[in-house]
Amino acid sequence: MDEAQLKSELQKYFGYSEFKVGQVEPIQSVLAGKHTLATLPTGTGKSLIYQLSGYLLDGIVVIVSPLLSLMEDQVAQLKFMGEKRTASLNSMMQFEERQRLLSSLDRIKFLFLSPEMLQNQVVLNKLKQISLALFVVDEAHCISQWGLDFRSDYLFLGAAREELGNPLTLALTATATSAVMRDIIGSLHIDGNDLNVFEGAVDRPNIYYKVVAVPPEGKNEHLLELLEKYPSPGIIYFSSKAQADAVAFMIRKKTSLRAEAYHADRTNEDRITIQHQFLQDELDVICATSAFGMGINKPNIRYVIHYHLPNSLEEYVQEIGRAGRDGQQSAAVLLYSETDYTFKLKMLQGDFPNDFVIASVLKNKAINPDYGSPTEQTLLVHILRQQLTQAEAKRFVAARRELKENLLQSMKGFADTNNCRRAYISAYFGKSSLVKPTHCCDNCGNGEPLLAGGVSPKNAVPTTVSPHWEKILSDLFLL
Repeated sequence: MDEAQLKSELQKYFGYSEFKVGQVEPIQSVLAGKHTLATLPTGTGKSLIYQLSGYLLDGIVVIVSPLLSLMEDQVAQLKFMGEKRTASLNSMMQFEERQRLLSSLDRIKFLFLSPEMLQNQVVLNKLKQISLALFVVDEAHCISQWGLDFRSDYLFLGAAREELGNPLTLALTATATSAVMRDIIGSLHIDGNDLNVFEGAVDRPNIYYKVVAVPPEGKNEHLLELLEKYPSPGIIYFSSKAQADAVAFMIRKKTSLRAEAYHADRTNEDRITIQHQFLQDELDVICATSAFGMGINKPNIRYVIHYHLPNSLEEYVQEIGRAGRDGQQSAAVLLYSETDYTFKLKMLQGDFPNDFVIASVLKNKAINPDYGSPTEQTLLVHILRQQLTQAEAKRFVAARRELKENLLQSMKGFADTNNCRRAYISAYFGKSSLVKPTHCCDNCGNGEPLLAGGVSPKNAVPTTVSPHWEKILSDLFLL
């Protein structure tokens, strides 16, 4: 289809008259029967690529998605648009409910599931019995970033694809270096000669970059100053779940802002409720770990603040990209302390098995499930599955450690640079051309953009999660 024909289909299915930059070419590639990898900035409509392609192809669209909350949000959005032939196949479902869904896949157009579900032979057998229009890997960077950290099932998506007959595949992500793209292509077992790659811009001109050098004991005070200055809503990211809880409590106590903490230790019901309240502007601030935000379709987030140093520039760009999806001026602020880097480096080094542990696991062909971090466990599982020798295993672990240290060092370089921070990010992702906006970053002058409308700190009654589960779940799933 040419672009004019696609615009007609876009109007028919979604009511839009124009595509966003970067959407047309991947859709045309998929419709031409080519496996496709597309990188598009956060907020530029990656979901529409597989949705419109799916409508124009016969058969079911299977979308591999990393988070339950993301799957639920995408299903809810499709249902809101009137598409009832959509469902999420996930571990939270009762056995009987899962069986009913699997037995009625021929009536589903968009099926969301996790990479772990594709390791279930019953699920694979059911998928082999129906016509697959498109196999989509959403947030495909997770293959590279999570596969050898704590989600080893991402490494076996290629084997699942092969068992499904190597269906037409679309991989989507907001950020990917050339190395990450090689990981994605290799893990999915896609022949590079049968693949089209589309790389969109990384830059988001409406986001102002700022790094504040502050000692650890001064972070809370400076954070409150930022919250007074910036309008809501916003997200504050933490490396520590306990710190996220503590700062959310402090914000509620010292300001009139409605704040909640979101992380893996919150119950699933709490996480669904908090996400729903944030999307409905019933919360002003989310204090979150990296578990929050992926795929969240909220256009008016005005700022993203990092309380701790992220693990990589990929992670950082993913998270700040959640600000300013409406195109309005927004800010990305990193509260940076030298101790953040040394602490992160120490934690990172503790995530890798030593030579003694490697030798013991290879000798016993077994792993103590109570030993080590999730990353260490995943690496050891990979060593056993790949049947590496002790020498190969040691080289593999050393290379992985070096990679993670280099990623962290690049993030530190962004924080330390005295040059343009926007240019630093563009160069990291291999982009040579860059048009700087008026309000670029704190190193480029022109002043920080005025973000009027902040809330002055004052004592207030802490906001708590609403207990009305039935109403919230009903709204979320459009029951």
